[in-house]
Amino acid sequence: MTSGKDILGLKQGTLSLMDHAPQWADLYRREAMEIAQAVAGVPYALEHIGSTSVPGLAAKPILDIAMQARHSEQVARALVQLGYLDRGERSGRLFIRLRAGDVRTHNLHLYPCGDAAFAEQVAFRDALRADPDLRERYSELKHTLVRALGDGGRADYADRKTQFVTAALRANQS
Repeated sequence: MTSGKDILGLKQGTLSLMDHAPQWADLYRREAMEIAQAVAGVPYALEHIGSTSVPGLAAKPILDIAMQARHSEQVARALVQLGYLDRGERSGRLFIRLRAGDVRTHNLHLYPCGDAAFAEQVAFRDALRADPDLRERYSELKHTLVRALGDGGRADYADRKTQFVTAALRANQS
């Protein structure tokens, strides 16, 4: 098996995609076990989300993890003990990142219990896994954005995908 160092991580301030690496699922499972030990006794839900969770989809080589927990401040402190950096609140969730030097490897989105955004993240992942056409159109959008934005446009990358994600979620609810 390839080590995580070979297939995971993106230097700070850069934007690039790589072909899907099947090992991302194993790396997520290992990280989920570490998180489970760190937050033992706290009720939570954890999901591998984002493009690294969708077989066949190119992705930024950063694992995205969605977590929903009752005691989010306690969970955030436990994650900091694992080496995560608390990046503060963004859009109603805590954003916590794991880095190795200036290389980003994991983004953890910590939602309060009952937050609809957690369910939307999982629903979008599931829609991409189930629909090859949707997955292909999303891949094309991502590649187009990376070419158009380059490294300097990393901040705009997620924002510019929002309309596509929202439309896919609406279509999936019909």
